[in-house]
Amino acid sequence: MNQTVTYQGHHINYLLFKNPTKPTILLLHGFLASTYCFRHLIPLLEKNYQLIAIDLPPFGKSEKSHTCLYSYDHMVDITSFLLDTLAINKLSIIGHSMGGQIALRYAFRYPEQLHHLFLLSPTSFMRKSQVFSRLICHNPFSPIIARQLLKRKGVYEMLRHSIYHDQLITDEMLQQYKEPFLDRKIYPCLIKILNDHQGDLSESELRNLQTPCTILWGKNDEIIPFTIGYELLRFLSNSSLSLLDNIGHLIPEEAPNSIAKMVINVKH
Repeated sequence: MNQTVTYQGHHINYLLFKNPTKPTILLLHGFLASTYCFRHLIPLLEKNYQLIAIDLPPFGKSEKSHTCLYSYDHMVDITSFLLDTLAINKLSIIGHSMGGQIALRYAFRYPEQLHHLFLLSPTSFMRKSQVFSRLICHNPFSPIIARQLLKRKGVYEMLRHSIYHDQLITDEMLQQYKEPFLDRKIYPCLIKILNDHQGDLSESELRNLQTPCTILWGKNDEIIPFTIGYELLRFLSNSSLSLLDNIGHLIPEEAPNSIAKMVINVKH
């Protein structure tokens, strides 16, 4: 089921659940995640939709290259290239966290292609820190420091911080989230992400978006507080916001049924 496309010399992993007579939905995961986070959601949607899920580099099974550009715009370029390759020119997008910001940028660039955006606690209103990025990225020890920090904090603690219900964290889940970080090549990529980070869409850019947006947020999100959702409503004229009780940041893990219900209730 895993497939690969090569863009500018880098291998991008993706999942395709073919259903060509049905509307297409693209799934974009968040930072430090992968297509794995949608494993509970996909079975709830695949009968009614054609689904595509991308491992945004350097995560999941996509190539971990320090020569890849990790800007949001480049992620949009990768996404557009894959959709062109698959001859898909009309779709909706489900984007979680960082994937939500990439979805917004895709809508900014290609509004004519989109039916709807489903944004799950999307990254919003963050700005690029030029000085901090330069200091980190030009330090040759930064990848080692990043590896040690991740090792010290541990994947389990990161998941606990992202999920309201700790009991959902299984050994299999831990292993899957940990797997990309066993490859040392990912650590220079994580540092480069800081350097390539552009900042999120500006308020004026958000105001120009006319694509319908349905926003879903966990009330117990400790990564990006749900109050950001109300700020987004101020700038996205064609949007709505729903909040989920007792749900943290990793909505695809904790509330796949709520996401599926939200998607199915929207005409594509």
